Amino acid sequence: MLLSAAELRARVGLRWGRGRWLIPPWTAPALLGCALVLLPWTALLFVTLPRHYEANHWAIAWGGFDVGLGVALAGTAIMVARRSPFAEVTATVTGTLLVCDAWFDVLTSRGFSDSAQAVALALLIELPIAALCFWMARNLAHAVEIARPFLQATGFTIADNKLVAPARPDQATEPVRSAN
Repeated sequence: MLLSAAELRARVGLRWGRGRWLIPPWTAPALLGCALVLLPWTALLFVTLPRHYEANHWAIAWGGFDVGLGVALAGTAIMVARRSPFAEVTATVTGTLLVCDAWFDVLTSRGFSDSAQAVALALLIELPIAALCFWMARNLAHAVEIARPFLQATGFTIADNKLVAPARPDQATEPVRSAN
């Protein structure tokens, strides 16, 4: 049985709430508002920040970031190996951290040799792995989106952001009656 793209999307009732929101409807406007506020703030930073700045705790900042990146990579590896649905989240986080790492490595490198090494690492390692992470996250999200209508058609529901299996006919119980 082939389903159209519209049929594969979550039903409007599920998307818009009725007490069963996967994501509250205020989230998208709030994030868009944050993005709009960030635009003038970014312009102000470009104009007002000093051209050169000596940072305290430089080694701790980079080392800490790399520790976080290592934890994200390991977490994604574990989630993928376990075939966990949380791999979508960890892969997205890992991909984002890899893009940030490539960005700051390239922009903070000094001299031709350091810059060339940073660009090479970004193009050959960090960005391809980030692309792999984003590809995995997209595929996992797509699989969930495709599975949702089939699960709902067989009686599965979502309650408190958890998938609830339908009661099997052989497990049906009669209503509990008081002993009075």
